[in-house]
Amino acid sequence: MVGKSKDVQRRLSILMDLWNKIIDKWENGEKLSRKKVIELLKNAYGEEKLSPLRGASEPQDIYDKELASLYVVGKYGMGLEELYPSLFDEIFPNEIRYDKAINILLTEPPETARDKILALMGGRLDDNTVARIFRLKFTEIYFGFSDESGLAQLLKAFVKAFPEKEKITVKYARFYIAFKVAAMIYRGEVRDRITKEALKQATALAFSELQGAIPDDSYIEKIATGVFGVRRNFLRNLLGGRKGKRKSS
Repeated sequence: MVGKSKDVQRRLSILMDLWNKIIDKWENGEKLSRKKVIELLKNAYGEEKLSPLRGASEPQDIYDKELASLYVVGKYGMGLEELYPSLFDEIFPNEIRYDKAINILLTEPPETARDKILALMGGRLDDNTVARIFRLKFTEIYFGFSDESGLAQLLKAFVKAFPEKEKITVKYARFYIAFKVAAMIYRGEVRDRITKEALKQATALAFSELQGAIPDDSYIEKIATGVFGVRRNFLRNLLGGRKGKRKSS
C-alpha cells in the first residue's frame, strides 16, 4: 500500500523503540507475558497519542489485535524472530499461527488448505480469528513488507477454502479499501473528490471477485478522523456520499 510515508515512519519508530525495551527486559531475565507486552504497547501509543490500526470502531481487544504490528515489525523489519525464537513463542503464539495459515492459503489447494487451517485453529474458525488472519497480511502491506496483490490473493484463496465466510472476507476488503483512501487523504495524496473516487474504484478492482467491497465515504471519513486525526471540516468537500454507516472489521 505504501512506502515509508510519515505515518508509517512514525509507527515504525515507536514500535522499534518498544522492541528495544522488550529485548532489554528479556535479556535481563524479566518475565514477559503477552498481557505485559500489550500493556507496554498501549502505554507507548498513549505517550505518542497514536491510535492502533483499525477501522471505524475501536473494539475492546484492539491492543491485542495491534500486537500484529509489533510482530510484523519485529519479524520482517528487525529480523528478531530468528534471534529470539523463545520470546516470539511466548508473546506471539496467535500471530505465528496466523502466519502459518496465510502460507497454507497461498500455497495449498482450497480443500487441503481448509483441513489444515481448521486443524491449526483447533477445529473452529470464527469471524474474529478470520479478521486477525487478514489483519496480519494487511499490517505487512501497511509497513511495506508485502504488496496489495498479496492481500487480494489471500482473500480470494480464503473464500475458495471457506465459502461460508464470504461475508467477513468482503467486509475486510471493504475495510482495506477505506483505510487506503483515508491514509492517502492524510498524506495529502488525495485532495479532491475525483481523485478520491478514482483511487477507491481502482483499488476495488484488485478485489473484483468479492462483490460489495467498495466502501461508503462515511466509512472512509471515520477512519480518516479516528485513526489519522484528519479534521472533519477538511473532509467535508473532499468526501461525497454519506449513505449508510458501515462498521470496521
